[in-house]
Parts: sequence; structure tokens; C-alpha cells
Amino acid sequence: MPKAKSASASRQPGARGAASEPSEASLPLVLTAAEQDLLGRALRLLVNVQAAPFVERARREGYTAEEHREGWRLLKLASGEQRSLEHLFVEASSGGVVEGAERMRLLQEVDTFENTWFPRARAIIRRVVPRERRDGFEAAFFKNLEQQPLGPAVIMSVGTFLRRVEGLARNSDGDAKKVHKTLTARGLTEARMQQVREQLARLEAGAGAQGQPPRVPAAELERARKEQREALEGLRDWFNDWATTLRQVFSVKAQIQLGLTVVKRAAAAAAGEVVEEEPPLDGDDDDAEGEVAGAEPLLG
Repeated sequence: MPKAKSASASRQPGARGAASEPSEASLPLVLTAAEQDLLGRALRLLVNVQAAPFVERARREGYTAEEHREGWRLLKLASGEQRSLEHLFVEASSGGVVEGAERMRLLQEVDTFENTWFPRARAIIRRVVPRERRDGFEAAFFKNLEQQPLGPAVIMSVGTFLRRVEGLARNSDGDAKKVHKTLTARGLTEARMQQVREQLARLEAGAGAQGQPPRVPAAELERARKEQREALEGLRDWFNDWATTLRQVFSVKAQIQLGLTVVKRAAAAAAGEVVEEEPPLDGDDDDAEGEVAGAEPLLG
């Protein structure tokens, strides 16, 4: 679940300084499946639209040489082609022995744990603890403890949460023991907590464990990441613009070749997905393979 940044996140007691944990700018930019699909389809359009059967018709719809160059510019920026090798070295080593992609995977798993158990613990406290003291109990348990956005801050918040849960088990207070017993019964077992502790240990041990990566100013890394992210958004708008225009003038077979329309194979239909075949726009699609979704949505 997306979470807004907490104004107090950087002031939590015991938080490590910026030098001991990588900044968000040094973490790799992870592309979603939809963004990778966008890159592939935009590349297909840019390469195949140059063929003689397509280029003249596209030109008649306003697809100029300048538009073609703009598509290539956005694709190169969005794919990270123009990012320097030094940037990639920094991202790969930002987690020390835990390399960039693996570090991001661990952060996502810890973030999922946080998203699951912070709200569950709050709800359990409010149910198990007597009404007259549950507000104070909740405030004490979550003092200086808030959910954090995906990133290094979740290491701190989840570590604190685990220590608070351990404290419930050791506490002589009857309500604390009830809360701990309920959390355990709901799935927050010692084995599950140990699994998360090990993930946190890997993330914490990674920082600075390897040789020093190339020195790249944080501002430069952040600028490059921002440029790539903005290019992804620009490429999506560029592709959706031309896909909307060109689907109206090209046959379904041509749309498939240009990446404007995605083929839905029979396996998808067998799995229960409703697939409709779009009628040919100019009658030359008799040999098109597979089935095609009737109204291809914009890439979001």
C-alpha cells in the first residue's frame, strides 16, 4: 500500500546517519512490468514504422521525422541507455554484499511485512486491550513508530516494531501478554519474526561491506533517475498519442506488427479471459495469427 512520507520519519530516535545507509537516490530504478512492456512496444513501433508499407501512411497522419526522432530520444532515456556506467556501479554496490536488485527485493519484502503487521497490530490492540486504557497502550506501543515509504527507512521502522513485539512477550502486564498471544495466533510467530530479522540483518550488513564504489555525487544520481523517470512518462504519452492515431488507419495485422495491438493467444482465453477479435479496418487481415483485444487500452 502506498504511504505518504512522515514528517517525523527523519527524526526517529536511533536513526542512522546518511553515511551509514544508502540514500534512495543510490538505489536502482526498478521498472514495472507495464513499463517494460511500454519500452518493448515503443521499440517495435519505432523500428517497424520505417518500413515502406507503413511510413507513407503514417506520414499522412502527421508522423514526421521530428516525431520519429522524439520517440527514439524518449526511448533511449527511458531505458537508461544514456546513463553512465559509473551510475550503474553505484546502484549495484549500494547494498554492499547485497547488490542493487537483491537489495530492492529484500526492501520490498520488508515493506510488505510492515504494510501487513502495523495495521493488524493496531487493530488487535484496540480490540484486546480494555477500552479505558487502549488509547494509552496503543500510543505507547507506536510511540515514534510509523509506516514508512518503500526505501531504507523501513529497515528502521520494522526493526523497532519487532523489538516492541518482543517486549510484549517479556512484559508482566496481562494486556501486553494478550496482545502478544493474539498476534502469534494470527501468524506473527517467532519463526516469522526470525525470518524478517534475517532479512534486516542482510540489509544492514550490506552497507559499505564491499570496496568503495565510484564516487558519484548524490545530486547527479538523483538528477539521472529523475530524467529517466520523466522520460518514461513522456514515452508513455508519445506512444499513446500515436497508437490512438495509427490504430484508426492500419489494419489489425499491421497494428500487431507495429506493437499497437497485443495478441491474446488461445491460452489466455482458455484460462477464462474474455477475448474479442477486432474486425479488420481495411479487409487484409485474413492471415493474422491469434486473437486480438477489441479496444486496446492506453498504456498507463
